[in-house]
Amino acid sequence: MDIGTSVITPSESAEDTLPSMFWGLDPIYGVFAKLYIKDILELKKSQPVPGVFFYKTHPITKVDILGTIVQKRERERFFSFGVDDGTGVISCLWWKKQRAMENVRLASSPFGLNVLEQLNRINQLENSNSQLELAKVVDPVFTAQIARMLELPYLYRNFYDKTFQIQMDSSDPNQQGEPTLSLQRKIKQFLTQNGVKNFYQQELEAIDSLVCIAEQNCVSLCLHHPSQTSQDPPSSACVSKQIHELFQQAVCALQEEGIIFQKVAAHTELYLVTDAEKELHKVTRKIVQDDSTRPKYVDKGCPFHHIVSCVRHSYSAGVSEAAVQRVLDRLECDSEIVSTMDRHYTVS
Repeated sequence: MDIGTSVITPSESAEDTLPSMFWGLDPIYGVFAKLYIKDILELKKSQPVPGVFFYKTHPITKVDILGTIVQKRERERFFSFGVDDGTGVISCLWWKKQRAMENVRLASSPFGLNVLEQLNRINQLENSNSQLELAKVVDPVFTAQIARMLELPYLYRNFYDKTFQIQMDSSDPNQQGEPTLSLQRKIKQFLTQNGVKNFYQQELEAIDSLVCIAEQNCVSLCLHHPSQTSQDPPSSACVSKQIHELFQQAVCALQEEGIIFQKVAAHTELYLVTDAEKELHKVTRKIVQDDSTRPKYVDKGCPFHHIVSCVRHSYSAGVSEAAVQRVLDRLECDSEIVSTMDRHYTVS
């Protein structure tokens, strides 16, 4: 649920550890964070940006909760539910649809028909057909609750309780990995802004804006090379070689991140952009949909490595685990699948 649809009184305001422009780099930002209700009630409010809260150093906008409905109240414009997960109770709101009569002025027809009276009757009938009762989940062995109890400690240990940090740009040209990281970010930005679906590395090396970034870093690297004298400018051969190697390193880093992948592993082969490869998304979703109904996966869902194996068999043997994980994350973000516990998935 959206943080804004829950009734919480956050604790003292958080001092944002990073400017808001960097929040999107946190993988938890913008997704449904599976938090204990106790922690949701203690989230700290962001001062500069309304609707954003902090769990430790992580910006939170949406949460996913699982608990028992212990209270239900109806108001004119919404239903209010009290949800208890064993750590606390939180009030959640379900807004009713806007009534048609709210937009209609009092009027009578020439034939004596009172429009408002008829709308009132329609609304009464609608209300009688939309009464909500406390839902009873048929789960005698508490499968969902047990899966949640196993999943949350893993998420807290590996994500929520870890400090969110990013590597800031440095003026030191010798800082290890910084030139690669800088070009990697620019390539990722270029792929997204231009809707690129696939490319060859040599095509990237022909993009002026990317080459400009690479040249700046490579000139600095050549100047600080032990064989370079302070009087002479770096040779064009040295710069060209460094540019090519820098592009290779940046592309490899994007592969490790799952942003791109190859069906055939070679620097000269075609790279595909994971988010844009719809066939891969379709194949992955079908595997989860079909196999999650199998008896051995019906309770916990399909394990990640099983999904990877099936994708490589059905789509391409060259797909990396990182690319499959990115597809699964995107499908879950779009509510097409859900993760049930430690890297297990089923259809939503």
